[in-house]
Amino acid sequence: MIRVKWVCSKTKKRGIYLPVRFQNNKNANPAKIDFYFGSWQKKLTLRFDHTLPNDIIGLTDDLKNEVFIPEDVPFDYNISEREFHVGPMVLWIAANTNERLNKRLSNLQRRIENYIPVRGMICICAEEGVNLKTKKIEGYYFHPLLNKWEKATFSYPGAIFKRVHLTPPVNRHLYKWTKGRIFNSYFFNKWEMWDWLSGDARIRKHLPYTEKAESLEQVKKMVKRFPSVYMKPMKGSEGRRILQLEQHQDGIRITDDRKEKTIVSNLEDYERLLKRLKSSRPYLIQQGVPTKYGSRNIDFRIYMQKNEKKQWKSSGITARISEPDSIITNLRHLDYWVDGREALKEIYKLSEQKASIQEKKIVNICKRACSKLDKKGEYGDIAIDFVINKKLHVWILEMNLRHVYPVEDPRLAPEVKRTPFLYAMSLAGFPHLEKKR
Repeated sequence: MIRVKWVCSKTKKRGIYLPVRFQNNKNANPAKIDFYFGSWQKKLTLRFDHTLPNDIIGLTDDLKNEVFIPEDVPFDYNISEREFHVGPMVLWIAANTNERLNKRLSNLQRRIENYIPVRGMICICAEEGVNLKTKKIEGYYFHPLLNKWEKATFSYPGAIFKRVHLTPPVNRHLYKWTKGRIFNSYFFNKWEMWDWLSGDARIRKHLPYTEKAESLEQVKKMVKRFPSVYMKPMKGSEGRRILQLEQHQDGIRITDDRKEKTIVSNLEDYERLLKRLKSSRPYLIQQGVPTKYGSRNIDFRIYMQKNEKKQWKSSGITARISEPDSIITNLRHLDYWVDGREALKEIYKLSEQKASIQEKKIVNICKRACSKLDKKGEYGDIAIDFVINKKLHVWILEMNLRHVYPVEDPRLAPEVKRTPFLYAMSLAGFPHLEKKR
C-alpha cells in the first residue's frame, strides 16, 4: 500500500517522485511514465527522491486542478515498464438527484462500514453530480480513517457500479470515458430480456412464452393456448398493474394486483384490459407458470453477481411465499421467505443430496442467462426471480437490476452487498485477491 503526497513543483515539468526503492526496479527507470488514477491518465516526468518513505509517492502540486487524490488515503498500486497505476478508485452511482443521495447517505455509509473491505477510494454520487463539460464529478468519497463520507470533486473512476437508470447522454458519456467499465451498463426491460435470451435454445425452454400485448385478439389467442397468462408492464412495476387471466368453467377469471377477481364470458367486457391495450405504457402478455403452496404462490430469487475474478456466481437463493391468494410475491405482498435449499426440501420433498443437485442446476441455468446478457452490455449484479414446477422444471420470470435490494434473508446480506464492490475493484484493475505489497 502507498499514499500520495503533493509536492511543490520545482520545475515547469509535471512529474512524479518515487522512493529510491523503485530505482533498482527494472520496470521503473524510463525518463517519463504514464500515471493512472481511475480513468485519469497523464504522462509525467519520473524522478527518484531518497527523502521519500517507501510507502509514499510524490506528485507535483500543479496537477491538483486536474485530479483529486487525498493524501491520507492508502492505495494499492501496479507498476510496469512504462505505467504506474494507483487505485482502486470506484464510483457508486446510487441516486439520480443530489437531494435523494443526501437523504440516503447515512444508510449507504452503513453498507460500506458493515460489508465492504475498503481499499483506495470508494466514491459515491448522484447522476446530477456528473458534469459532462468539465468531466468531473461532485460527490463524496469514504474516508477509511475518519469512517465517514467526505465531500469532493473528483475525476472519472476506474469502474462504476450503477444502481439507478441514467439518462442516455450521461450513460453513453460514462461508458465511453471508462472504456465500458460501468455495470450495470444498460437497464433492460422485460421484453428485451425475452428478446435477448430466447435466441438461446437451452435458455428458451426456461422462459415463459412472451409476446408484446398489442391487440385483444392476440390476448384471446394466448388465453386459449395456455391455462393461465399474465399481462404486465414491460418496465418494472413492483407487481403493480399485473393481471392474471385464467380459463374458468364460467368464462375467464381475471385477478388483479389487489387480489380482486372478476369472471367474464368475453374479454371485451373487462374495461381495464381494453384500457391497457390502448395505453401509451407498453405491456406484455406472458404464459403463466405459477407454483402454488396451498393458497399461496411461491417463487424463488437467486442473487447472481460477478466476483473479484470477474466470474458469475450465486450469492444465495431465497424462496418467497406470497400472501394468501395474491398473484405477486414481491416485498409489498410477501408474507414470508425461507432459505432456498430448505424450500426445495420442504416443498418439493427432496433429500439433501437431490436438493443440492437441483440447486446446482438452477445456478448453471442462471449463469448461462447472465452470460447472454453480457453480450448486450456490462453486467455484474442481478437478482433473478424464477419458479419451479412439480417436475422440477425451472422457469425464469424476471432479471432485476434495480430491485436487488433489500435482501430478504439477513444471512445473505453480507455476501450480496459486498460482492459488487469486489467486482468493481477488479474491473478497475485492482482485484481483492491481489497480493498486498
